Amino acid sequence: MEDRIQINAVAYQEGDAWVAQGIEYDIVAHASDVLSLPDAFSRAVVENICITQHLGRAPLQGVKPAPQRFLDLFEAATVEVRPTKQRANAEVAVRVAA
Repeated sequence: MEDRIQINAVAYQEGDAWVAQGIEYDIVAHASDVLSLPDAFSRAVVENICITQHLGRAPLQGVKPAPQRFLDLFEAATVEVRPTKQRANAEVAVRVAA
């Protein structure tokens, strides 16, 4: 059985960019539009997994949770963005902060 990692994220606009902030892990990704965020965030997570494994640790070991304000934004979000086509072993959903 393959291991799956599910990470919640909240999206918000900052200037001209969109930002996806992980909740369980303090991982951040940027994109020029909200629809590109799930892929950008997935890449950031994979990069973090590769780095921690390269350092001899378990995937994402040592990556702390995001600050509380991002969990508050996540819980207050009213819209969720999901890709219409799933990729192998990847499930990404990003909530958009109001």
